[in-house]
Order: sequence, then C-alpha cells, then structure tokens
Amino acid sequence: MKKIYSLLIALVLLLGNISAQAQNEGMALSLLPNQPYNNLYNPGVRVNQKLVLGLGISNINVGIYNTSIKYNNLYTQQLGVSALDLNKFINSLDDHDNYIGTNFSMDILRVGARFNKLFVDINWRARFNTELHYSKDFLGFFVNGNGHYMGTDNPADFSIGVDANLYTELSVGAQYDINDKLTVGIRPKLLNGIANASVNDDGTMIYTDPNTYEIIANADINIKMSSIVEKDIHRISEVTDVFDMDSISISELFNFKSNLGFGIDLGASYKISDNIGVALGVYDLGFIKWTNTREKHNHKDNVVINDALLDDINGLTNLNLDVKDLYSDLLGDVWDNDSLYAGEDYKTSLKTRVMLQGYYELMPMARFTAVAQMYYANKKMRPALTLAYSGSFLKIINLTANYTFSKYSGNSLGAGINLKLGPVDLYAVTDNFLILTKLNASTVKMVTSYRTTNVRLGLIIAIGEKKK
Repeated sequence: MKKIYSLLIALVLLLGNISAQAQNEGMALSLLPNQPYNNLYNPGVRVNQKLVLGLGISNINVGIYNTSIKYNNLYTQQLGVSALDLNKFINSLDDHDNYIGTNFSMDILRVGARFNKLFVDINWRARFNTELHYSKDFLGFFVNGNGHYMGTDNPADFSIGVDANLYTELSVGAQYDINDKLTVGIRPKLLNGIANASVNDDGTMIYTDPNTYEIIANADINIKMSSIVEKDIHRISEVTDVFDMDSISISELFNFKSNLGFGIDLGASYKISDNIGVALGVYDLGFIKWTNTREKHNHKDNVVINDALLDDINGLTNLNLDVKDLYSDLLGDVWDNDSLYAGEDYKTSLKTRVMLQGYYELMPMARFTAVAQMYYANKKMRPALTLAYSGSFLKIINLTANYTFSKYSGNSLGAGINLKLGPVDLYAVTDNFLILTKLNASTVKMVTSYRTTNVRLGLIIAIGEKKK
C-alpha cells in the first residue's frame, strides 16, 4: 500500500501506452470542403447536407502532443550514425513547462437533419484525455544522479502534475442561417464523468545532505481521484484501478446521475464574397464536477530517504537508488489516513480551444484555408497556425494538405482524403503525415519537429444537399 510511486509511474506508463497506439485531437477534418463534420469544432460552420447519420465508427480520433520529445533532441550524430543522447534531451527541456498529452474520442451516435435554414444535430460521444507535465530536474535526477543537488541551496525541482479524464458527452447542436452570408451555431453538452485522476504538485524540492548523503524531500502534493468503477475507491492500490472498465455495465457508463458536467461550443461563419469567408469558434468550454466515490490525498512535509545509498562514495552519479523505493518513501505519507479526505466534490475543466478561420476559393474545386487557434495545455492557452489547401476531384474525392506552425507542440505536415460514394461518406485524416511514413530521418528532421500527430477516421451517411 505504501508504494504510492505507482500513482505517478502508472499514469506515466498509461500516457506512454496510449501514445504508442494513438496519435492531439487534430483539426484536419474541418479543412475538407463540404464534409458533414465541417462543424466539428465550430457549430457555426455551415453543414449543407440535409440528413446525416453516424453510428459507432462514424468518427474516431486518437492523438498525442508534447513539447520536448523530438528527434533532434534525442539523438546526436556520431561518425554519421545517430546515437541516443539523454543528456542532450535533458538540456533541451524547459525548467518547468514540459508536458505530454494524449486523447481518444469516438462518436457512439450522431443524427443531424436540416429544416430549411435550421440544422440540428444530436451527438453522443465517448472521450478520454491525459496530460502529464514535469520539470527538467524530474528527469535529470534519474539520468545523472544527485551529484548536482547537494545542500539546501541547490535543490532539484521534482514537481510533476497529472490530469486524466474519461467521460461521455451528449450534445444537441443548432445551426441557423440568418441569411445567405451569416450562419451562427451553438452546441450545449451534458457531460458524464466516468473516471478522473489528478496530481497537483505545488513544489516538491529534493536535495542531498553533503555529510550523510541522505536524500531529503520537501513535498507539497495533492492527489484527487474519482470513479464509478469502485463502489469504495478508498485505499486503492493502483491508480489504474480508477480506469479499469472491465466490471462496469452499460447502464453505469451512461447513468447521468453523478459526476455531471456541462460544456458548450459556440461559433459563427460569414461569407464576405462568393469565394472568401471567415469563421470564429470556441470549442470545449466547460467543466465536470466529480461527486461519486471520490478520494483526496495531500502531503506537505519533509521526507528523508533512508535507504538511498551510494555504491561508490567517490562518484555521486553512481547512486544505487531504486525508483520504486524513492517514490515509496517520498510520497508514501500522501496515502496515510491522516491526510485522506472522502466526500469532497471537485471540478476539472475541459481543454478549451479558440479558432479563427479564413478561406479563399481559387475555383469551385480548390480552396486555400488559414486557421489561427489557441489551445489549452498544461494550464496555459497556446497559439498555433495552420495553412491548408483542399481540392475536389471527379465529384467524389476530396483531398487536403496542411502545415501547422506551433512553438509548443511542434510543426507538422498533415493530409486527408474524403470519398463520397453515394450516401456513404468515408474519410481518413492526420495532422502529421510524416510521422506515419518511413521517410529518411534527415528528411523528417527538416520538415517536421516530430512532436505531435493525430489520426481521425470514420464512415457516415449523408443524404441530400442544400444549395450553398
């Protein structure tokens, strides 16, 4: 039970496992012209289809984003061969603002219909997202040992934060054409939280006593969890138990009785001329209030790591320190009864995104688009810019290529295809195409920073079309 290290380590592994099979909820789909999901991020972007039906596989997205893990920071060229360089990676990190996140979403049901100037859609979706943010010293400590952190005047900043959410979303969107140029939309959402785990570290500092070589930690850590899986979540042994969905029934998954939240998407689009248009949207503005089987732990105290010994007294970097033992001693008190609170409600916010989009139609079958967006990550709003070209061929094929500039999650080259086979609408898009290819590593380094990607695919039935 004392092995609280599992709380952080398991969540790190959880992020990594998802990342391996996933790819940030990218926006490439919204760049395809006249596609039924054009209004995914902005309910004010006009949907021209008269009837839209989707079930299960209509819209699936998996993604990952991060600030620091990229090819250039991980490898060094030695005699023409790329070699893993952990110290180079550590030195490339920001002191505090490093994060990695993943997400998954799947539409369970979507129904949309147009009534003259009004388009209404109902969407039922399952969503999962995780975010880990960490300090430079947190990783540097395990790579280089504690030799740099001797004495109270030179501590290591061991701060780490985790936020993981699993929830369902039931939304009803309404889009209205005020006239031939202006369309406005709103999409309120009822959210049902399934599981949450969050770690808020307000500043855990670690230093080594220069005389005894004991590792001393000054910890200030808060852990909050909530789940509908465990009827008594108290004293769980592994954080992954919170997200163990094996024992959950369908009725529990969609009960909408506890862990309720609310969200909203807002937007509008305006046609300046026949071939120029702009749109402004706010996506995922809202929160979830966790009220079911919640647990809270906090710890604010000094902890002495007594079992951390040196194999070689002449080299502090040769520290024989079991990571499990470190977390067991450092964070074990967080799990004590004295610091545990049951029955406290708490809130988590959605990952809000604001988007400003403009397009120019060179011809009816070719469009240039620019999208400026602010997205939420590691408790901050961050900018990104996307430039895209989209074209239609033979009336059944839509293609798009896009390039995204982002200081924080990296530049990326995306692509997408949409096939219209009668009423059947198939699509596959990604915001980072190169990361999915086997291009030469040097080519990849020049074109993309290799830090983020997503894949979105689906099949939807679209019937009829309103004149644009």
